[in-house]
Amino acid sequence: MRKNRLFTIDDLKDYALSKGYELDFHRYKRVFTLIKIDSPNEWSWIYYPHTEDKLVERVDNLNFDGWKVAIDKTISSITEQDKINY
Repeated sequence: MRKNRLFTIDDLKDYALSKGYELDFHRYKRVFTLIKIDSPNEWSWIYYPHTEDKLVERVDNLNFDGWKVAIDKTISSITEQDKINY
């Protein structure tokens, strides 16, 4: 596993887990997904927080604070989608 200077993918997974979500990396598709642990049908890809139109492909693409923002925005979008569906 390639280690970033300040954090690893495991740190990101721990952060997502603390929010009730699972962060997965799909190597062949080069995308990250965030899945709600208690409802696996609720998920989303991780997008760059500043553009929201390009998928994050590598851990090194964002710093740790950027990842936190990206994960939190993704959780918000999943939550909003959940509210629309009910």
